[in-house]
Amino acid sequence: MTRLRDALNGIAEEAPPVNLADLAVAGYRRRRRASATLAAAATIAVLAGVTATVLVAGPRRVPAAAPQAAAAAVPVLPAGKVGTLSHAYRQSCLPPRGKSAPPGCVDGEWRVVTGDGTTYRVPQALGTTARNDRVPVALSRDGRMFAYYDKDAGAHVVRDMVTGAETVSAAKVAAERLGMGSMLVVSDDGRHLVFDPREGTKDPGLLIDVRTGATVSVPGVYEPVAIKDGVAELVRYRKTDLLFMPVAGGGRPVRFDGVFIMFSELAPDGRTVAAFEFPPGKKVPPEYMTRRLTLLDTRTGRTVRKVSVKGLPKRAGIDGTTIWQSPSEVTLTVEVGNSTRAYAVDVRTGRARLVNSYPGGFRGQLVMPGAAGGL
Repeated sequence: MTRLRDALNGIAEEAPPVNLADLAVAGYRRRRRASATLAAAATIAVLAGVTATVLVAGPRRVPAAAPQAAAAAVPVLPAGKVGTLSHAYRQSCLPPRGKSAPPGCVDGEWRVVTGDGTTYRVPQALGTTARNDRVPVALSRDGRMFAYYDKDAGAHVVRDMVTGAETVSAAKVAAERLGMGSMLVVSDDGRHLVFDPREGTKDPGLLIDVRTGATVSVPGVYEPVAIKDGVAELVRYRKTDLLFMPVAGGGRPVRFDGVFIMFSELAPDGRTVAAFEFPPGKKVPPEYMTRRLTLLDTRTGRTVRKVSVKGLPKRAGIDGTTIWQSPSEVTLTVEVGNSTRAYAVDVRTGRARLVNSYPGGFRGQLVMPGAAGGL
C-alpha cells in the first residue's frame, strides 16, 4: 500500500457506505506521478504517485528499444557525453504467456533512452532491494540530469547527461532505508534531491544537497511532487496540504478545502497548481474519471476554477498532472491501451493537444522527466 492508498482508505472509512462498483478501474499502473487503481465495494483503495513528462514543442513518438530486448544487445551507459534523456525504464524479464524470456535479460535493471532513441543499460543503478522492493530513479525536467541509487557507493548519484559529469552524494543512505514505494526527485541543476524512503509510513524523507552532503529532514507525512527554483513541493494526502519547502528547510503548508490528488508542479505564475478532486463519501466518481481538472491557489487554498478536459481518446485513463508546458498549459499523462501519452491541457479552455507518445510494454515501470520517480 502506498501513502496515497492509505490516505484514501482512511477517507473511505470515515465516509458513509456508498456503492462504488461502477467506479472500478483496472490496469492503472503506478508511476508521481501517477497511476491509479480504484477498486470498490463500499471502500476505496486508490492510486500511487504522479508522473512527469518531457517538455517538447509538438507531438512526437519517442523512439525506444523494446523493453524486453536482451541485455547483450544493449550497451552499458558509457562515460562522457550522451545527451538528454527521453525516459528511463526498469527492465522486466517476465515473458508474455507462451513465450520465454529473452536471453541475457537482467530483471529489474534500469535502462535509459536518449532523445534520439539510443538505449543504455545502467547496471550500477540499484533496481531492486534484497527485500524485492523496487528502487526509483529520477530525471530532471529537461532530461539532462539523471539521479539513481548506486549500490556500491551506498549513496545517490546525479549524472549530467550532457557533460558526462557525475556527482556522488556525500550523504550516505543505507540500502535498508529503500522501502516499498520509495520516491525520488531531482532539481534541474542536479544539486538537490528529495528522497522519500517508504510510502505509507511516517518515516521522514531527506532533502539532499549532493554537492555538500547537507541534508534537511522532510516530514514523513509528505511525499515529493517536484523540486525546482530551490523549493521542494510536497503533498500530504487526505487533508489535503501542500508544503513548499525551501532547500534550506522551513515553509508553511497550505490547506485546501477538499481532497485532491494528482498534483502538478507549481505553475509559472508562482501561485497555481492543477489537481483532480477526489470527493469522499459521495456517489460521484473522482474527477480524474470525469476529466474535470481543478486549479488551486497555493496562497489561499481556494479553488480558482474547474475545467473539463477535451480532446483525449475515449478510453484514455488519466495518470496525473505534472509539468507546465507554458503559462496556460499543464501536462496530463494518460494511458491509452498499452502506451503512455502526454497531453498539454489549456487550463482556460480544457482543450488537450498531444505532445508525446511513449511506447508500451513497460509494465508500469516507465520514468519520464520532471517529477517524482517512484514505483
